Amino acid sequence: MPDLLSWRQRFPILSAKTYLINNSLGAMPDSVPTALAEYTQLWAQEGVVAWDTWVPEVANVAAILEDIIHAPRGSMTMCQNVTNALAEILSCLEYEPPRNRIVLCAGEFPTVEYLVDGQRALGAEVVRVGSDPLSFPFEELHAAIDHRTLLVVVSHVLFRTGELVDVRPLVERAHEHGALVVLDAYQSMGAVPFDVRELGVDFLVGGSVKWLCGGPGAGYLYVRPDLVDRLEPRMAGWFSHARPFGFEPPPITFAPGIGRFVGGTPNMPAYYQAREGYRIIREVGVEAIRERARHQTQVLIDGALERGFVVRTPLEFDRRGNHVTIDLPGAERVKDELIRRGFVVDYRPGAGIRVAPHFYNTDDECVAVLDEMANMRDVAGGQE
Repeated sequence: MPDLLSWRQRFPILSAKTYLINNSLGAMPDSVPTALAEYTQLWAQEGVVAWDTWVPEVANVAAILEDIIHAPRGSMTMCQNVTNALAEILSCLEYEPPRNRIVLCAGEFPTVEYLVDGQRALGAEVVRVGSDPLSFPFEELHAAIDHRTLLVVVSHVLFRTGELVDVRPLVERAHEHGALVVLDAYQSMGAVPFDVRELGVDFLVGGSVKWLCGGPGAGYLYVRPDLVDRLEPRMAGWFSHARPFGFEPPPITFAPGIGRFVGGTPNMPAYYQAREGYRIIREVGVEAIRERARHQTQVLIDGALERGFVVRTPLEFDRRGNHVTIDLPGAERVKDELIRRGFVVDYRPGAGIRVAPHFYNTDDECVAVLDEMANMRDVAGGQE
């Protein structure tokens, strides 16, 4: 095992707090201010000519992510967030019966549910399977995919519980019936190693806020290379055009490949910022990060059960991502008090307190937060 703790010095917050919520907002690398200064200096010194540097940087930043998930070069682009990325995908679809169904599970992140539900007005039939957002209904979802299915949307890791989904059988089922698959990899990118080509998904969306330590405003989109040129997003912006600086009237001439999904003006400062976290994750290696999580999530699970807490996360490592959801009476108030005492975690209604160590966290920090929760058990009063 490499000495992952040698990276702690690169993350300033770790010297001041016990930071254990990396599945919500990863710690900021110390190089982010320099990266943002690079962006602002280009603007200050070059003015509009800065675009000559900024535009290629969109693909350069995306290329780091391609390395992380073994995607072919030029198959990913940056966007602002998952909402934009998924909306671009949905704008390519026509909901013509009988193939007009979008299939997804209860418990997907609200962005996904809201966007998919909005497709009803355009003729989509939305099939929402399962009723318990704390448990992934694999068999029910698998059975719901048939010849009427146009699109399946699935999370790789569930944001409430950290359950890791076996995606490949769902992709195979979808493709057998001529359907496409969108994978929401927000909770697995930078935490769980995978090869996007081996998974076989048609689209992948996510963002940089969490395990990638990239901060807000930088989302990303992968489109299967043999599919991309057949798609024409209605949600097209001037950067979706083959010649964006030609300022040509419609109809649009789509950029070849992934460029047609760029949309409007790129969110350049967020991409400069996110680049720093991406570089670190690529250098550390997701395989090493996952091995650290194998140990530390077990420390959390064993310690939580020993202290009498409820664990909402699957106990088998192969069925969970890199965070553990722990429930106890008054969990939301306990979370607030933990933060006041310098233990940074978060809470999700109906699930509990999420604890998410990253490669730069220590075992002692994992034990300390459990001890603190146990010490505060009576503070909450058992009223929730």
